[in-house]
Amino acid sequence: MGRIFLILLTGVAVARAQDVGTITMKDGTVYSSSSIRGSSNTIFISIPTTQGSGFIEIGLPFSKIASLNIPAPSDLRIAIAAAKAGDAETVILRTKTNIDSEADLKDVPGSWWPEIAKIRLFALASSGRYADAADLAGKIGVLTNETATTLSRGGTLFGSVASSDTEAVVVGANAIPRLSGEPGAALAQLALGQALLMKKDYPGALRAFLTIKVFYPSLTLLQPAALMGAANAYLGLDDEKRALQAVIELQDNFARSPQAPDAKKMEKHLSKS
Repeated sequence: MGRIFLILLTGVAVARAQDVGTITMKDGTVYSSSSIRGSSNTIFISIPTTQGSGFIEIGLPFSKIASLNIPAPSDLRIAIAAAKAGDAETVILRTKTNIDSEADLKDVPGSWWPEIAKIRLFALASSGRYADAADLAGKIGVLTNETATTLSRGGTLFGSVASSDTEAVVVGANAIPRLSGEPGAALAQLALGQALLMKKDYPGALRAFLTIKVFYPSLTLLQPAALMGAANAYLGLDDEKRALQAVIELQDNFARSPQAPDAKKMEKHLSKS
């Protein structure tokens, strides 16, 4: 099976405690442990000694691992619940630690890092932290699957949004099929909508934002930003009625979102018009 590194511990394991998970090796061996961590292309798990007086930590090389079956980190479960309410700030807070602590496992089948990175990327983009979103998207790009590739391509466009390079956003977004069903395509539409707002191309911006609302409704973290973007596009088109409808919908469905306070202010202003 390859070399296994052994470290005798006299107390509890030096790793993140969690429910029991399993690691299946390519030779069919299955290990169970309640403490798993990754470092330097090796997963370390802790198992009790036969004497029961401590733990033995064994290192399993990534190259020998077929798959992981470990419970989701508790912070990820909280972040997923917050995402359903469009609460990007809670998602960012709850994924802050795990995005680093789980990073060494990101290439291992069954790792939670890709899911942590995806939900954090949505939250960063939705809350307007465009440079951070682009940086994380670049890290996601090292993963070799279609979803990760599209997420990376869509997410890196926010670097150009941050620098107001609207033409780069337009070119990049148009290279990603709008209705592919990939979450990265929705990210690209959000970046495109923001860029077209800067260009005062209000019909184009509205089309991008409504693409997210109509065709990607399950991506709830992106909906508040899309609704606020649509409201601003409607205002650019002198359609105050639809702008008001958009901000009311935003508040009704995503009261915990970063956009909710501005939506409330816009509603108050438009209601007086």
